[in-house]
Amino acid sequence: MTLVRTPLVFVALAAAVVAACSSNGNGSPSNGGSDGSVTSAGTPQTPPMGGTNVEAWLAHGYYKSWSCEPAVHASRSPSVHNYNRICSNDVIASNASGTADWPEGAAAVKELYQAITDTTPVGYAVYLKTATDSAAGASWYFYERVPTSGLQSAAPHDSAGVVADGLGTSTSGPPYTICVGCHGAAGSDAAHTPSPGGRDFVYTPVSEAD
Repeated sequence: MTLVRTPLVFVALAAAVVAACSSNGNGSPSNGGSDGSVTSAGTPQTPPMGGTNVEAWLAHGYYKSWSCEPAVHASRSPSVHNYNRICSNDVIASNASGTADWPEGAAAVKELYQAITDTTPVGYAVYLKTATDSAAGASWYFYERVPTSGLQSAAPHDSAGVVADGLGTSTSGPPYTICVGCHGAAGSDAAHTPSPGGRDFVYTPVSEAD
C-alpha cells in the first residue's frame, strides 16, 4: 500500500481546525441534522441523519453488504483516523472510476479501530450526500463517533464520543470546521487523492471490484 505524505500546510491547517473546535461540542442535536431536518430509519443503501438513528442503523449492519475494503489498515494520508476499514454504498461503488461529482445518495461508512489486529470497531465515521449539488459541503451529512479514550480520542468530542452530527452548512461547529474543513480538499491534488477516484468530499471510494 502506498501512502501519500501530507503537506505541512495541511497539517498546520488540521491542527488549527482542531484547536478552533475544541470548545464547540458536536454542534448538532443527537436526533437530527444541524438544519433541524426530520430523521428516519434510513434504508439498506442510505444512512439516516441524526446520531440516535445512525447508531441504530449501524447496529443493524446494513453497510456490511456494501463494497468494503477487505481488511483493516493504517489510515492513508491525509486521514487522521488511525486504523480503519471503509465501505461504499452502490452509488459510490458504481461511480468509483468516474471524475464527476458524486450523485445524490452517495454514502460511505468508515469503521474505526484502535489497532490493526482488532476485529471490532471502536467508532464510526459516516457521510451521506443529500443533494446533487455539494454546495461547498452544505449538502453532505457527517456523523462521527470515537471512543472517549485511546488512539481515536484526539478529536474534540462530547461525553458520548460524538465528534460531529450534522450537515456542513454552518461557518462554525464540527460538521463544517472539522468534516468539511478536511473533506473539502478531497481530489484537489495528488496529496489529497490517496485512492483512485477520490473527489467531491470522498477520499477513498471503494469500487464494486474491490
